[in-house]
Amino acid sequence: MRIARPTRVFGADLVNRTKRAASGARQGFSTPVETPVWDVTQWVTPTDETVIPFAFTPGRTGGELLARAEGRTWFHTFTFEGGVTIAGYDPTGRKANLFGLPPSLAGKRVLDVGTYDGFFAFEAARRGADVLATDKFSWDWHESDARENFELIREFTGLPVRDQTIAVEDLTPESIDGTYDIVLFYGVLYHAPDPLGYLEAIRSVTGEYALIETVVDLLDIDRPAAACYPGAFLNGDSSNNFGPNYAAVEGWCLDAGFSRVEHIANWSPHLVFDLAGVPMDMTKPPTSGRAVFRAWR
Repeated sequence: MRIARPTRVFGADLVNRTKRAASGARQGFSTPVETPVWDVTQWVTPTDETVIPFAFTPGRTGGELLARAEGRTWFHTFTFEGGVTIAGYDPTGRKANLFGLPPSLAGKRVLDVGTYDGFFAFEAARRGADVLATDKFSWDWHESDARENFELIREFTGLPVRDQTIAVEDLTPESIDGTYDIVLFYGVLYHAPDPLGYLEAIRSVTGEYALIETVVDLLDIDRPAAACYPGAFLNGDSSNNFGPNYAAVEGWCLDAGFSRVEHIANWSPHLVFDLAGVPMDMTKPPTSGRAVFRAWR
C-alpha cells in the first residue's frame, strides 16, 4: 500500500531549474558532501585511470578466478590486482568515483539495491562499510548468472558482504534488519514499472541519503516529465520503462518523502538516440543520457 503524502505543486523554481539545465546553465541544487563537486552541466566520461583493482583474498589466484568465471554471462566488470580482469558488458570500475560514493565508508551501513553481480556492494565494503546486497530480478532470472557471479567475487575478495533476495517493492525496515545510512540505487529506477512506489520503498529504508543513478530523458522539456519506453523500445530490453528528466527525478523523490535532492553528475550523453542509431547534432545540448542524484532523507 502506498503511503499517504501531501499534494505537491511544482512551482516556478523547479521549472526554472529544469530550463537552466536544458539550456546548459548550472542547476540550483545544494552542494554534495564528502565527494567532488561536479559541474552538473558537463558530461563526464569514465576512464580506465579511475579503476582501482580489488585485492585477492589469501590463497586465491587470478588464474583460478578466470577459470571459474569463464563461460558465464557478466554485466559488471571486475579488475583485480595483477591486471586480472573479468570483462562484463558494463565498464563498472570506471564509474565508481562518479556515482557519489565517499572515499571512506567506515562505520556506515550501506544497502545496495539491485546489486546484480555486486560490484558496488563490494566497492562499498572495500571502503569500510557494513554492506547488505539485495536483488531479485537478476538473481532469479533463469538467463542470468548474476547470483553465482556475486558469490564468486565474494569468495575471491574475501569482503564480508551480506546478501538477501528481495524485490525493491518489498523493502521495509522490518524485512532487511532496519534502515541503512546510505542506500545505493544504481541503474534500477528506469526499470521500475512504478517509479514512485520504488522510491517510497527506498526512502523507507534510508537513514541518511540514497544515491540514485538512472537513465534521464526529455531534458529539453521545461517541466517534470518522463519518457515511456513501451515493449523493447530502449536498447531492445523490455525491462526498461521510463526515462525521467531532472525535475521528474526530484519531484518523484520529494513525493516519496525525501527532504531534498542533489544532482551530482551526468554521463553517457545522447544515450537514447545513440542506442537507437539515430544521428545527432553533437553541438546541441543532450536531451538524454544518464545522471546521478543524492536524495536526503
